[in-house]
Amino acid sequence: MSLLEDLLIMVGVLLDVFATMEIQGAMIAHIRKKTLFIACGVVAAIELFFYFAGYFICWFAAKSGYIADPFKNGEAVAVIVLAILGIRLIVKAIKHEFVQERLKDVLRVWDYVKVIAVSGFYTAAAGCVCALVGITVWHLIVIIIVISILMVVMGLYTGLHFGFENKTIAYVIGAFLLWGVSIEILLHSVLEII
Repeated sequence: MSLLEDLLIMVGVLLDVFATMEIQGAMIAHIRKKTLFIACGVVAAIELFFYFAGYFICWFAAKSGYIADPFKNGEAVAVIVLAILGIRLIVKAIKHEFVQERLKDVLRVWDYVKVIAVSGFYTAAAGCVCALVGITVWHLIVIIIVISILMVVMGLYTGLHFGFENKTIAYVIGAFLLWGVSIEILLHSVLEII
């Protein structure tokens, strides 16, 4: 997988973080710099934890021989997992969850950390995919940190200024990014058409 594919996967997965933070931003009157800094750090740490948990579990399974021909089979698994992650985002967009909007004085970590942790399992699935196709982890640390921070900042400020209705668009864009990478891996690596 290329650096661009890695970037698109992480943006696609982390657009769920954008939607979560957009909802939080819609419920506060203003964003304090300290709150923003803490939110960025917490989200980046959670995403890194889940990504590397998934990565090392699948890396260990591949190195221990539990997965036959991990690179070739990993690409097929990557196609399936990325397609499923895209479907999950479309379901969230269609589901159009009701949000009980109420104004808060401050953004509390516990308000968003539960949702981010649940979506972290999908980041772990992306980490597993990356381990199976042989991606080195060092550049992904930077990608995850930068994209997490961008999604938190953009999500909070979008919610603050425009409300939380843009989250549906974020889910759809994330799904298309994941499906695009899935189709590219299918055509290029699995079927070897392009």
